[in-house]
Amino acid sequence: MLKKLAALVTAGMFFLSSSSLAWAEKPSAEKSSIEETSAEKSSAQKPSTEETSDTPLVEKPFETPENTHPPLDPAYHDPPVYEEGQEPPQTVEPPPVDDGEGLEFLVYHKDGVMAFAVIADHEKYQLRPVIAKNQIPGRATVSQMNSPDAIATINASYFATNGVILGNTKVDGLTAGTTYFIRSAMGIKEDGSTIFARQSYRGVLQFNGEEVVVEGVNCERNENTVVVYNSWQGATTGTNNFGVEFIVQDGVVSYISRDKGNSYIPPNGFVISAHGTAAEAFKGVYVGDVITFDEDYINVEHGDDFNEAIHILGAGPTLVKDGEVYVTADAEQFPNDIRIGRAPRSAVGITQYGDYILAVVDGRQAHSKGCTLTEWARILKNSFGAVEAINLDGGGSTELFFKGSLVNKPSDGKERLVADALTILPK
Repeated sequence: MLKKLAALVTAGMFFLSSSSLAWAEKPSAEKSSIEETSAEKSSAQKPSTEETSDTPLVEKPFETPENTHPPLDPAYHDPPVYEEGQEPPQTVEPPPVDDGEGLEFLVYHKDGVMAFAVIADHEKYQLRPVIAKNQIPGRATVSQMNSPDAIATINASYFATNGVILGNTKVDGLTAGTTYFIRSAMGIKEDGSTIFARQSYRGVLQFNGEEVVVEGVNCERNENTVVVYNSWQGATTGTNNFGVEFIVQDGVVSYISRDKGNSYIPPNGFVISAHGTAAEAFKGVYVGDVITFDEDYINVEHGDDFNEAIHILGAGPTLVKDGEVYVTADAEQFPNDIRIGRAPRSAVGITQYGDYILAVVDGRQAHSKGCTLTEWARILKNSFGAVEAINLDGGGSTELFFKGSLVNKPSDGKERLVADALTILPK
């Protein structure tokens, strides 16, 4: 566990006069992404003087796999939706940290930016995703997903307004959501070790000598597509009547529903939902036929195998890679509301020892103006000790709880309903 190199600053002190809490920087050449092009520098969000001094590293963007999806809506997680009468939890001073617990709570405060980080010893704690209300689609506040035994909890994936997760996500070995983009993700293996890399997803149904590539898992079934629904979707598929659905239990087709929709999802299987021309491939499938569903989480950086991970959390872009600032917003085709300008942001990473980092930076408020992605990457690397880190959903979603206390101030003035979270628990 990293030794504490800075005094703790409480989360309730939002107007500190001190400069910053930071570890000593090791001089190094940063790998910068093409986050800030000339077009971005002329936008309404004027970058800081520090930002404009970077020499961009021109990366060759990965090609997007062929798909039939429409372009991603640039505001796909806005506007926020709240429960009626919902009040934000009060920000209070976090409990003192006993270094013997293998925990650190750090605060960065410099040049009008305030950020917070919790660092947990990977030998004493475990990291796992939490699905809002234990099903998709679904939304809940981070405080609702912060269990009584949690050490820290942070908001996680991007999501649609109906609560569908927009990222490759797996919890306890079962896929919860997918994306057709190549995006950064974190994998958590059974021993607690992690993988940070860009990845793609491929799901294939095999039956009667045929193979059909699915459009996604637990997402909306569009025209002429095939989607698989599993128990993370809840009790039923939620689909309309314009398709055919195959209920598969223990690898065998147990029932076929035509032009009815909203089929029951068995706990020991899944449902194949096909529409239009995509349904033609299943003309020869009958009750009793064997169908297998093979999934592949592909590490496009050719590192560790994501298929060995029991949990996967997809978000992005990459912020820190191999101990250097390395922002991949353009290569991952993120829209401008994420890619450009200062904002509240969230991140997950690891230290050189493999210890877990959950971090947030406040923004759009008097006490903290937020960060660009590159600024955020620098804080994670230089002040919080990250050697690997990826960006999580931000803006009004940004929240971090530590030992039951909300340590930052959400920019909406209250908690936002989000689709999932990432939590640190005792082993």
